[in-house]
Amino acid sequence: MSARHVTLLAALSAIWGGSYLLIKYALDGFSAAMIVSLRCLLASLVLFVVLRVTGQASRAWADVRERPKWALILSVTAVAAPFLLITYGEHVVPSGLTAVLISPASLFIALLAPFLLPSEKIDRRQGIGMLLGLAGVVLIVGVESVHSLEQFLGAMAMVGAAFFYGLSNFVVKGKYGKLAAVQTSWISVTFAGLLTLPIGIATTPGHTPDVGAVAALVVLGVLGTALAFVIYYELIGAIGAARAALVSYLAPGVALFYGAIFLDEEITVAAILGLVAILGGVAIASRAKRTPAPAATPAMARAS
Repeated sequence: MSARHVTLLAALSAIWGGSYLLIKYALDGFSAAMIVSLRCLLASLVLFVVLRVTGQASRAWADVRERPKWALILSVTAVAAPFLLITYGEHVVPSGLTAVLISPASLFIALLAPFLLPSEKIDRRQGIGMLLGLAGVVLIVGVESVHSLEQFLGAMAMVGAAFFYGLSNFVVKGKYGKLAAVQTSWISVTFAGLLTLPIGIATTPGHTPDVGAVAALVVLGVLGTALAFVIYYELIGAIGAARAALVSYLAPGVALFYGAIFLDEEITVAAILGLVAILGGVAIASRAKRTPAPAATPAMARAS
């Protein structure tokens, strides 16, 4: 990777790692559903400007008109459901721990693949990786969230968000492979913002949000959602999806650091060990399967 790509990867890790911190600040003035709706609608506005500037807006609009059902499914699995679970859960779960509990999303991809893609089977290596990652989740949830039922449910909400992120991967690959990544992102955040808006209005607090909460929400929408998507998909195009996915290894550590510095959240041994186990399991389970080398034919033997 070039220095520019490394810089973009570091910037993306800093932005996504900080999103959980911004949610904590925004919760001081907004309901969880309103945070999700407004951050998505702000991101939608920014991404639509990008689409207009690059001449990609008409194709995105056409896809929405042609396939509204899939736009709805995409927005629910990729954005609305996980964002709501994360934001509601952060009422009781520390911001740094949130990022750690979401990191096993890739494990759910490996777990769901045999059911959604009949050609995919879990081999022994992937099974070991998933068990290791699951052990990390159990360690974190059991040790960090055992203090109350509310905290346990909050932690499980984060794991649920990771499940939806994994599920959305199949929706994107199966139904949105022909669209540009920014177009797909715009569709998902726009529908998610509109879907969660009624819930957000119904749960609006009876007080005026302070400047800090408003600023956190604006930064979350413009940087943590819109700009992050743009950087991420630029990295995918430049260095490939596998290397761009390194952000999932970097963001949890950044989130733990932010939480400790700005919110005085404790970084415990259980959180560190759980993170290591989860990321180790992800690394093992997500490695490409080895395919046996083809047997040498007489022609190949002569060529060598």
